[in-house]
Amino acid sequence: MKKSHLHFLFLLLICSVVQGQNPIYEFHDHDSIDKFLKGNQFEYNEDELFIFKEFEGFFNYTNEGYLRGPVVHVFDSNGLYLEYLKVSEVIDKLSNFKNIRKKPKKDAINIDSWINRLVNYKTLTPLIKEADKDYYFVLNWGIFFNKPHNIEALFKWNEVLQRQKLNGESIQIIVLNMDLQESWKLSSEQQMDILKQANQ
Repeated sequence: MKKSHLHFLFLLLICSVVQGQNPIYEFHDHDSIDKFLKGNQFEYNEDELFIFKEFEGFFNYTNEGYLRGPVVHVFDSNGLYLEYLKVSEVIDKLSNFKNIRKKPKKDAINIDSWINRLVNYKTLTPLIKEADKDYYFVLNWGIFFNKPHNIEALFKWNEVLQRQKLNGESIQIIVLNMDLQESWKLSSEQQMDILKQANQ
């Protein structure tokens, strides 16, 4: 891994974290994620909580400008990107799907390009796209945002989606943790280099 590669990554990191000021980056595993969530009394379904499979997937996601949060990304029944929901409109649109953008842009990405990069945070099994869903929701969050009240809002949004699911809406929910991961098997030197740049 080239140092220029890492420097570029963290310039993107600093520019991308739009709702979390003074982020604190650390490497995490499923135990530290569970500890954070349970310590803050956030309810979550382990089967819907995912991380990036490897560093390169995280890098590409960042490079594409999606490392922002907490936000909700919305994809249509064909897996095409519709929009990301701003804090001011999340509850309104998640409570009534009629308010969600109807048509994707011509250059809309497909959710498959994200799904192929993700694994369950605990079992590390690949994320499987559920067929024949009306919408796919990706909820971005990270401990590094260092804003528990913002993360609390995201998990409340998740509760709204869970209720919609119970009420019969055909959706798939993906809660995406964007923290740096121990499971990437980076060397100690690489981890130290990343943290030094990220937290400077």
